[in-house]
Amino acid sequence: MRTFLIYSLLRAAVFAGCFGVLYVLFGSQVSVWLVAMLAIVFTAGLSWLLLRQRGAEAGAELSKAFRKVQHRIDESARKEDEALDAQPGEEAHQPPRREV
Repeated sequence: MRTFLIYSLLRAAVFAGCFGVLYVLFGSQVSVWLVAMLAIVFTAGLSWLLLRQRGAEAGAELSKAFRKVQHRIDESARKEDEALDAQPGEEAHQPPRREV
């Protein structure tokens, strides 16, 4: 998660830089909201150009973390299923049928 945190902080820094420059140039003439919206648009482009490698690394790390969590969930479900199957006296563990 460290790589994702660094990538997020770098994107925030790019946004702050864009916002600062745009505010100095146009802050007295337009709304702060418009400056923020333009900063977001410029940040998206600059982040794609400047932080592409970091973004790929952060995405790979995040994907790896999600796969690890999914593996733990699957393993837990498998153990629970095995424990239920090992209980004596019950054929199959299916939810009760509702009569329609």
